[in-house]
Amino acid sequence: CSSSRIELGDVTPHNIKQLKRLNQVIFPVSYNDKFYKDVLEVGELAKLAYFNDIAVGAVCCRVDHSQNQKRLYIMTLGCLAPYRRLGIG
Repeated sequence: CSSSRIELGDVTPHNIKQLKRLNQVIFPVSYNDKFYKDVLEVGELAKLAYFNDIAVGAVCCRVDHSQNQKRLYIMTLGCLAPYRRLGIG
């Protein structure tokens, strides 16, 4: 029986630096300030993933409107290497 807790939390101006740091470590590309500005504007479509209260991953999405359809576009989905394969993603 495991007592590990996985939770999702909103990305806010107060924790956006955590998201930036996670993305720097997880992804081989760097995201510009506009990306993070957009993330703050998508509200519920951007989340930080916490493992026992430690931010270990994140997902950032947006809604694309094209050809009279709405589609969810996943911009980033990542998790720190030591926390992969634990059901966080």
